[in-house]
Amino acid sequence: MSRYLVFYDLDRTILNNSSGRLFIKYSYDRNLVSHRELLYGLYASFMHRLGFLDTEKILRKLVQKYKGLPEQRLLSFSRDFFSDVVVHHIRKGAPDEIRYHRERSAKNVMLSASMSFICDPVKEYLGLDDVLCTSLEAHNGFLTGRISGTYCYGMEKLRRAVSYCREENVPLESAYYYADARADLPVLSAVGNPVCVSPDRFLRNHALKKGWPIRNW
Repeated sequence: MSRYLVFYDLDRTILNNSSGRLFIKYSYDRNLVSHRELLYGLYASFMHRLGFLDTEKILRKLVQKYKGLPEQRLLSFSRDFFSDVVVHHIRKGAPDEIRYHRERSAKNVMLSASMSFICDPVKEYLGLDDVLCTSLEAHNGFLTGRISGTYCYGMEKLRRAVSYCREENVPLESAYYYADARADLPVLSAVGNPVCVSPDRFLRNHALKKGWPIRNW
């Protein structure tokens, strides 16, 4: 049994930018997406940042592009993406915070709407214990162009956190959640230790009213 659990959002929390936004630009620079797809991806990132719940519909449309792609090819591309781009966007304060909780026997878990092929390299690099995120469906080693299961966003994040705490036999009330945006309010409001990292304006105002700690990593 862990003494307590610590959940971390990825985009604009562990990272100082949106992983989806960075990924679509990286893909565009390598001629893997069209200019139209680039604009659509940036639009999706913007909508996600604002907390609009129709981002799932947008995402499901975007991932159709990967239908028939060998899963290993995407994983190889994502490793290059991490080493070329993502590692340079990890906030300086994130590793220290993770280390602080690890030294106190906490279990550190990423809780993100981002895709597993983006989250997993970050998890390995930072030494996180687990990751709860969105995954692409694959069949016989090839991507189907669909999301596997439910998009890990908004209330789904809360359901994942509640389920994970139950499996670990740790009360949600003792857990931490580090996040940056209004879309993270379901989990932030449920855990006993909400922490807002460089929050958007809405979440900053909400945090000030609630007396939640604000960190600028």
